[in-house]
Amino acid sequence: MSAEDGVARLQRERDQYARTVAELSERFNEKVEELSLVRQVGDALGSSLDLRTVCGRTVDIVLEAVTAEHCSVMLLDGEGALALAAARSAFDDAATTFEVEAEQPRFAAGEGIAGEVAQTRVVARLDDAPADPRFVDRGPDAPEVRSLLCLPLTARDRVVGVLNLSDSMEAAFEPRHERILTIVANAVAMAVENARLFSEVSRSREALADENQTLRRALSERFSFGGLVGTSAPFRGVLQLLEKVADTTANVLVLGESGTGKELVARTLHHNSPRREAPFVAINCAALPESLLEAELFGIERGVATGVDARAGTFERASGGTLFLDEIGDMDLGVQARVLRVLQERQVTRVGGRKAVAVDVRLVAATHRDLTQMIAEGRFREDLFYRLKVITVRLPPLRERREDILPLARHFVARFAARHGRPERPLSRDAARALLAHAWPGNIRELEHAVEQAVLVAEGEALEAGDLGLDAAEAHGVRLELPEGAEDFHETLAEVQALAERVLIRRALREAGGNRTHAARALGLARRTLISKLQRYGLEQV
Repeated sequence: MSAEDGVARLQRERDQYARTVAELSERFNEKVEELSLVRQVGDALGSSLDLRTVCGRTVDIVLEAVTAEHCSVMLLDGEGALALAAARSAFDDAATTFEVEAEQPRFAAGEGIAGEVAQTRVVARLDDAPADPRFVDRGPDAPEVRSLLCLPLTARDRVVGVLNLSDSMEAAFEPRHERILTIVANAVAMAVENARLFSEVSRSREALADENQTLRRALSERFSFGGLVGTSAPFRGVLQLLEKVADTTANVLVLGESGTGKELVARTLHHNSPRREAPFVAINCAALPESLLEAELFGIERGVATGVDARAGTFERASGGTLFLDEIGDMDLGVQARVLRVLQERQVTRVGGRKAVAVDVRLVAATHRDLTQMIAEGRFREDLFYRLKVITVRLPPLRERREDILPLARHFVARFAARHGRPERPLSRDAARALLAHAWPGNIRELEHAVEQAVLVAEGEALEAGDLGLDAAEAHGVRLELPEGAEDFHETLAEVQALAERVLIRRALREAGGNRTHAARALGLARRTLISKLQRYGLEQV
């Protein structure tokens, strides 16, 4: 090889090397530009969860990074149509954003090039878009389009819209534009999806907040003093006392027969106190045995028994609010001692735990029992009694406030008619007489149930006495007229005993709220014996 040939070969190799370096340098610069654009998009879109802001920033960044005359983002609406979300031309200072749900015109599902891209998820890069049969001419006011690049925005395997670039020159977009914008489109789609989810969550949160406020207002109205129906002298005294003590933190002891509305009084005290925004927690002390009642009141630690998980008790859950202990006279002495300690120290220790938790509760306790007699018999702690009875409210039985029976009945008619979608019928004269004549051993609870039944079964224009389902034999106790010339006194005596048993069993079940164990205890019967008598007298459904 001559020297000249060697020099020529070296020049060719040098030129090839220079071309290779230039190509590598160009690719490197492209990659740097691509990574820079992706980073810009990520930084810009990651800083906002507002949908219009996300779409506007996308158009601004893409149009500044890619040489094009127009850029837009279109999003799918709930019906699958594409609507404009943001747009910008090369001569605009910034993108203009639109409200997708209200914006027109739209591309129907599958309409035009954008609609097909949204359906097929395939990028469309056209050098002469008007020549394509899918192209939709939007009229003389629309920007002149020759080159078009349309990419689907796909997030979580779901198309949320399309990204469009257009230019009045032919073949304005190259494969490298498609490659880099495909990467950007994925980030944009995720940002759009996140913004929409955030918007939905925000709307749901606002709706829940509005609903919560509505429910709170409804509760406040229901448990306002105006919601306690009655004008009788005994009940007016109760209302006056409640109004005086509602805004204090004093513990309250509510005394009264079963069904007189003790829990309603407790809720009224809570909703008219400064603690109205905090929890109201109620527990029936007669419904649980001692071990379960302790865990329910004071909470329990994990592992105390097999399969037991740690949970807070009612004292903890009611902290800051009001705790209502119903039928506290049925609480065992051991639990009474622990309640007293919580009231004294304002701390509670869970069953099986060692750590004391500070609690702040207003305690409202209620019972139908004579606590002073129970103290004398050693069945109720005197020190706890005085802790509870800072304020004592005595609720009169319904038989002592007969002038309130008809107003209460009409109040229940309105409530249950609205609840069950029934017409609000008036009380007939016979129904009013039946209500006034009844003894109401179950007090307001019994009246409430009777009126609800009447509202549900009545067929006439008014509620009749027969709709109330009242037992005539119980109007003023047990009544029985013996037939003239009754000679079989043994058989007659059996009938009288059966009638008396039936009435007393019904009454005991009402006062026990349907709890057969408590009713049997009140009647002095074994639970099995009570169930047998219920079957004998056909009272299983009572």
